[in-house]
Amino acid sequence: MRSHADEDHPDTISYTEGIDFIVDYDRSVIRRTKESRVPDWSRHELYGQTAFDHAAFPNCSNRAFTVYGDYVYVSDPFTASFVAPDSGNRAGVERWLSKLRRGEESSIVVFGDSISAGGEASEEKFKYANRVHQFLIDEYPRSRIRLLNKSVGGETSKDGMNRLQRDVIALNPDLVIIGFGMNDQNKYGDGVGVPLADFESNLRQMVEAVKELGNSDLVLVTPCLPNPTWWYASGLTGGYAEVIRRLGREYGVGVADVTAIWEQELAAGKSPGSLLLNNINHPNDYGHWLYFQAFVPLLKA
Repeated sequence: MRSHADEDHPDTISYTEGIDFIVDYDRSVIRRTKESRVPDWSRHELYGQTAFDHAAFPNCSNRAFTVYGDYVYVSDPFTASFVAPDSGNRAGVERWLSKLRRGEESSIVVFGDSISAGGEASEEKFKYANRVHQFLIDEYPRSRIRLLNKSVGGETSKDGMNRLQRDVIALNPDLVIIGFGMNDQNKYGDGVGVPLADFESNLRQMVEAVKELGNSDLVLVTPCLPNPTWWYASGLTGGYAEVIRRLGREYGVGVADVTAIWEQELAAGKSPGSLLLNNINHPNDYGHWLYFQAFVPLLKA
């Protein structure tokens, strides 16, 4: 266990079993010792809060309380079977992959909200889009691959529609990655940021505009889950994810199903706070790695 995702980070603190923490191997539980250097979550200002408005607290972040532990699985869960079976349409990116296999130059535009922009990742290399880019460079070393990230924090699919032409269509990329939904699902009074029907309409228009380019492949990204105790979490994220999956099937485009992976991580015992660095809706470095894992079935040579 250590304090940074990057074990070579100059400020990394390495925690020692038996001194800083104790592992109950029978119950798969890790506990701090009395004199542990591992941050004490009970000192977090949101400790014990069952419903919170982030605006009422000076610092909701989990940054000072997040530690990273290495472990191995008995079997690899990050396979095609791990992701929802109706997603991950590899055929939807086959034209683009063929270019990479031939060693041709390729461009990628990432288009979404703050998560796709890399919000809360501790280093550039840990942003999910950058992880995808590095994976492609390693997997297809003969192809020069350019990454353009046109994501903007705080945006909904409605905002994305307003700049789609300028930031995506005008660039005529070989691959477009679209990731909206987190801000769309935000609860405001009796409604949400963007209702499901409008979200579907916005996303449908984006997909059709990209397909009209004629030479651009497309991957739609389902969102992770916000902290359910956050005041603005609607509890409807799964519905937005299902819209994305359905459009993926309808148009034959790729889907990176982060929602499915996130749900299984939570079911396996991880807490929302252990995946969200701002404790609200931004993944930590491990969460960005989960986003990347949703792409892997689509990208392997």
